[in-house]
Amino acid sequence: MTPLFAFVFSLLSAFLIYGVSKLIRARSTILLMGIAVNFLFSSLNAAIHYFVSDQVLRTLTNWSQGSILGATYQEIGMVALVLALAIALLLQDSWRLTALSMGDATAQSLGVQVQTLRTRTLVITALITSIAVCFVGTIGFVGLVAPYIAKAVVGEDQRFLVPASLMTGALFLSVSSVASKSLLANRQIPIGIVTALIGVPFLMALVLRGHARRII
Repeated sequence: MTPLFAFVFSLLSAFLIYGVSKLIRARSTILLMGIAVNFLFSSLNAAIHYFVSDQVLRTLTNWSQGSILGATYQEIGMVALVLALAIALLLQDSWRLTALSMGDATAQSLGVQVQTLRTRTLVITALITSIAVCFVGTIGFVGLVAPYIAKAVVGEDQRFLVPASLMTGALFLSVSSVASKSLLANRQIPIGIVTALIGVPFLMALVLRGHARRII
């Protein structure tokens, strides 16, 4: 039941953010709603920590920090199956997604049903995110860092950006996993902490770069 509930609540949070951003058409709305929903679920997670036993608390703590050490072949098979389905669906819509990246007006002029495409892509994103997070925990910033690096290498064409993002994300996670085992002697840092230490400066650089472009 864990993957099912993970998908349901991932979909709930995604559509909540998307729905509010549709009602309030401001560029900052989706970011502010994302922060608000993050704090909401973080608070609920903290409440669960408060009421469970010590044994369950240790498991929840390890999950919240992220770890790929406990992954089983059954979980890997389930993630691989969902990922294969998601890749097939995304590549099927690759030209539509490429058109959408050039703006709603351009996509609509090319015959793309923008709202249908956004909804379908949102469901796929919620599915692949939830199936990974429910097994290995909250390993953040992989989905932020990898696509930007891949886009800088292969451009906006989704036929190349989707597989390039997959490979970049896998490489980023692998490097972070090695770093988590190597930075301290005889002790392993949770991988979610390592990805955050790399991702936060990367996010700040993106914000400053965007601000500089607006000034120019």
